Amino acid sequence: MSRLSEEFTVGSVRVAALSDGAPDRPLGGFFHGIEPAQWMTELGITDPATPLPFNFGTFLIRDGARTILVDSGYGAPARTMGIPGGGELLERIAELGVAREEIDSVVHTHLHPDHCGGDVQEGDELAFPNATIYVAAVELEFWLNSPEAPEDRAAVAKQQMLPYQAASRIHTFEGEFEVAPGLTTIPTPGHTPGHTSLMLASGGEHLLITGDAAHHPVHFEHHDWIPGVDLDPAESTRSRGRLSALAVDRDALVTGGHFPILTLGKVRRTAGGYAWEYARKVEA
Repeated sequence: MSRLSEEFTVGSVRVAALSDGAPDRPLGGFFHGIEPAQWMTELGITDPATPLPFNFGTFLIRDGARTILVDSGYGAPARTMGIPGGGELLERIAELGVAREEIDSVVHTHLHPDHCGGDVQEGDELAFPNATIYVAAVELEFWLNSPEAPEDRAAVAKQQMLPYQAASRIHTFEGEFEVAPGLTTIPTPGHTPGHTSLMLASGGEHLLITGDAAHHPVHFEHHDWIPGVDLDPAESTRSRGRLSALAVDRDALVTGGHFPILTLGKVRRTAGGYAWEYARKVEA
């Protein structure tokens, strides 16, 4: 099993990568539109069924004034699914000396079950009772009200969002939005209609949190290798291109919730497009 938590800094801001489950699993479902031999070469395997480290991750951001959680993992279902480390996010947070009541904001990249499933505990108790939920307006509308939303995933989104909505603790936004000083949302639709990535800036340093705009670092090199779960593959391809350009322009560290802990890298321009360069790679 991969690591379940790791801390690092961006300028003066403390960031903790926290897992809500770290299974080994085959990753072929994230590379549609390409011959298996090609993506397997990039991942260093010869059998598409080879299990590789994967993560259902979140990020805790602390700047001394705010305590912000980016996504909330799978929650209790991860335990029943038998995912190693699954359903333990609140334990990971407590290990940092942070009480769940101290979290003042939860920012959602999107509302798939493995990203919002930890917002509400059994019995509809708010897991983060003092937090405001930040989510793109189009994302919330899609999962709560659109007949086109997959029914099973919409049911989870409603279960997690409606109690906060009833408590007037949801703040929606459009486009780029400053959640807190130095933390800005970046629209990256395609995986879902309102999918959002985040840019953290502090002391001249930048961190790009991709959400599910990239499920693996290789997606920054091959924007058209399509995860099968992307609702709009053409839009998600464009979003990966915009993120790659932004990462280069800001010389940002890049990480994602599905990257094993701890994976940090930078994106570089090449003659043919972009290349991923590891800054810190998974530590067993």
